[in-house]
Amino acid sequence: MPQERHARLTRLVDRSSKASVALVVLLTLAGIATAMGLLAAQRQVGKRYEVLIATQAIAEDVHEMRVAVGAWELRDDPNAAFAWRQAVAKARAHVGALEAGVGGDARETALVSSLANSVEQRVDTAAPLLGHPAAGESQRRIETVMGTEYQSRNDAVARDVAALASYEHTRLARGQARLDLILSIAGLALAGLVAWSVVTLRRSRHMVRSLLDGWRDALDATQRGRAELQAFTDAAPLAVFHVDADGMPRWQNAQAAAWVGARAGQDVATFMRENIEPSDQVRVVEAWRALMASGDRFEQVFRFRGADGLMVWAHAHATPVVVGGVTSGYVALLQDITGARMLQEELDHSRKRLRRMTDAIPALIGRLDDTETYRFVNATYRQWFGDMAPQLGQTLREFVGDANYQRLVPMLARVRNGQAVRFEMNQMNLHGKFFTGDVTYTPEFDDNGAFHGFYVMVTDVSERKKLEESLFAAKELAQVTLDSIGDAVLTTDVTGAITFLNQRAEALLVRPAMRVRGMPIESVVQLRDMHDQPSQSSLMRAITEERTVDMLQARQLLLADGTRLDIEDVATPIRDRGGHVVGGVLVLRDVSVARAVADRMRQLAESDTLTGLPNRLVFEERLKAALAHLKAGDSLAVLYMDLDGFKAVNDVHGHAAGDELLRQFAERLLRRTRKADTVCRLGGDEFVALLAPPISLREAMVRAEDFVDAASEPFFWHDMALHVTLSVGVATAPQHGVDALALVRRADDALYEAKASGKNRVSLM
Repeated sequence: MPQERHARLTRLVDRSSKASVALVVLLTLAGIATAMGLLAAQRQVGKRYEVLIATQAIAEDVHEMRVAVGAWELRDDPNAAFAWRQAVAKARAHVGALEAGVGGDARETALVSSLANSVEQRVDTAAPLLGHPAAGESQRRIETVMGTEYQSRNDAVARDVAALASYEHTRLARGQARLDLILSIAGLALAGLVAWSVVTLRRSRHMVRSLLDGWRDALDATQRGRAELQAFTDAAPLAVFHVDADGMPRWQNAQAAAWVGARAGQDVATFMRENIEPSDQVRVVEAWRALMASGDRFEQVFRFRGADGLMVWAHAHATPVVVGGVTSGYVALLQDITGARMLQEELDHSRKRLRRMTDAIPALIGRLDDTETYRFVNATYRQWFGDMAPQLGQTLREFVGDANYQRLVPMLARVRNGQAVRFEMNQMNLHGKFFTGDVTYTPEFDDNGAFHGFYVMVTDVSERKKLEESLFAAKELAQVTLDSIGDAVLTTDVTGAITFLNQRAEALLVRPAMRVRGMPIESVVQLRDMHDQPSQSSLMRAITEERTVDMLQARQLLLADGTRLDIEDVATPIRDRGGHVVGGVLVLRDVSVARAVADRMRQLAESDTLTGLPNRLVFEERLKAALAHLKAGDSLAVLYMDLDGFKAVNDVHGHAAGDELLRQFAERLLRRTRKADTVCRLGGDEFVALLAPPISLREAMVRAEDFVDAASEPFFWHDMALHVTLSVGVATAPQHGVDALALVRRADDALYEAKASGKNRVSLM
């Protein structure tokens, strides 16, 4: 910023100087040009005036010649001839002056030449008249003077004088206009120079103002920078000192003041002798004196007593401040490295602990650099290989040999590419030790992300491999056994995540084992209870309650394709050696076929085979249950129904027509009953309906009339209309009793009364 302001000031002065010089030069040039133009124009105007004066003089000379001729001829004036000759001489002199002053203007030259000819002709005409006249010639001369020819000569001279005067006046007007133009141009040029000067001065003033503002901003920025620098140094965790050439502190930041405290007035050497740890004093004081004597860089680590009396580890730097080749003082920085020293000590202890830990691990642990050279090995190497253990600085190839190294080359390439590699070296023979090694290579990178080496850990897994082989054989036997049974078997961990499915489970769930492993058991085995509500599998209960759970109630398994299977499930927890539950086993048995057979048998036992309606046994059970749960204030109704004229249908059309009529009538009854109601066929053409509570007697009568209306509509068999009617007996509970058998008997009695009363009606006992 200072350099920029200096450059701007230099440009301003240079521009102002150049502008002033240019203004003076331009003003001078403009004045000279204006003066020269004015002089040239004035000279032309002067010439025009000279021509006009000469022309006027010629006119006066001609007039004098006319007067002299008249005086001579009319008065016989003896002086007239002399006067005429003087007038001729002056006229010729004036004509000569005109001819000498004519420039390159052709028009002016022609007019002057014409005027000269006219004058000479006028002289030639008048000259003969100036002699002494003979006797009798005076009158003739007077006539000649008064004659047309003589006057025409005078007129010709007058015309030429007028023409030349007119032309000169025109040129004089043009010269005057040119003079005005020159003056106008000079005025405009001067005005332009003045405007340019004003603009230049305004720009200079603006630049000066900008520079002043810049200097003001720079001053503010300098003050702000000083404040920020002070705040920065106070906030920095460094003690900053400024010491003069004699070693006396002149300035220090807040941290330095906190460290030094009341000892701030001491010179540096005295402070060092009184406060630095005695074992460090000589070294530090000599280094400080070398700095002051020869300007050597000061950098020391030492301990000194802080203002609070505690020992502090400090890392100090000091450098001279040189101005114009003379050292004016020194700047010193002190960094509190007490924490770093403590961390270094802790790091040393950690390294020792790490060494003890790695030596205690029964596995080979080492570190190799990017050239595959050993930089660290634990004690297990010596335990395994004795004197053949790798030495620091030995390469991996030298230790394992060429044959084994070739087996490791692909793994080494991968670890160099930044991959952590784990592999097994089977039947490895290394320096007489046969083993199967579980090998792990972990890459190491520097701060720039470049490969820096790798860590190696080798575990002898020979015994584990033997156990794995035995376990694999046992697992194969268990797998074959589980796949041989007809039930679906699933195992999970303690959280319910699936770990195993046998083949029957895969087939039952229509999902491959690889896709469901790790999934929650409840998301794969989705069960529904008898009310079609989600139901938890027995497995999670078995794991939570740590017991076998047998769920034998009716449940359905919802499959992925939307179909359902009736199943029974049994679950038991899996325990480890310590008896702790670590998972569970769920066995699913498909009982769809067995349940379908049982449902069919139950349906056959509980329903009428012709109409599909419940039979008498179901009706009696539901009636007893409804009466047992009948609430106070509620009522139910029993409708005992018999078809009138049904025997005639059988007799006329046969039993097939009668059976079809019964089926159609059963369908009409079902369409006219609620879901909670029960309609049964007792046998033959007798039906009974249980109208579930709550229902009033009036509602029961209306429903019975609805059944009568349903029976009155014709039934069709092979496009043939069959006609019957219906008689209904009604009994309600608790009005007519709360015993099922008694209630049916009362409804039957009401039916008998309806038939006795003419049939096709409803009767209430």
